[in-house]
Amino acid sequence: MSTIERETPIGLRELKKQRTRAAIADAAMQLFLARGFEAVTVAEVARAAEVSEATVFNHFRTKEDLVFDRLEQFWTRLVAAVEQRAEGQGVVDAVEAFLLEQNRASLSPERAEFLAAVGRMIADSPALLARERASYDDAAAALATVIERTTELGADAAAAAHMILAVHRSLVAYTRELTRAGTAGRDLARRVDAATRSGYSLLREGVDV
Repeated sequence: MSTIERETPIGLRELKKQRTRAAIADAAMQLFLARGFEAVTVAEVARAAEVSEATVFNHFRTKEDLVFDRLEQFWTRLVAAVEQRAEGQGVVDAVEAFLLEQNRASLSPERAEFLAAVGRMIADSPALLARERASYDDAAAALATVIERTTELGADAAAAAHMILAVHRSLVAYTRELTRAGTAGRDLARRVDAATRSGYSLLREGVDV
């Protein structure tokens, strides 16, 4: 792809779609955090976002997707980071580096408060817990495809992907625990960074990829 092609801005129509999608997701999250996931209807989300209910479903297949849209975007970036890793860099190293960069960019006090609230909301909703598990399974499948294509693991690629994301799940649980306890800012970032390095160091001892 040429430099010109890479720098070409997206069209106005696509930009409008992205803004509408973000506005719907933001309106939904505000309502869900205020009242709980089950207590809010898609019709209420549509009214809050000033769109029709049909427009909501044009952008999000299910009500649960309103919560997990950003997680799906996160998985896309993580898988891309693995696929586009530098020559000679291992898969585990690429995932660890990606997560450490995400930590530095997102663990502000405001972000910590938001993550704590979202964690409580998910924990209180069987539907969201099920959707979270499905999201990890889908991400593991996508990551396994890249691992199989870019390493010599072959049939073991799926197991490697699940182990890599199991560490991430433990980090999410740890981050939620810290934020619920009020940890934020540099202290939160320091602890999550240390746990990230430790978790993938342990994995690296058992999975050589």
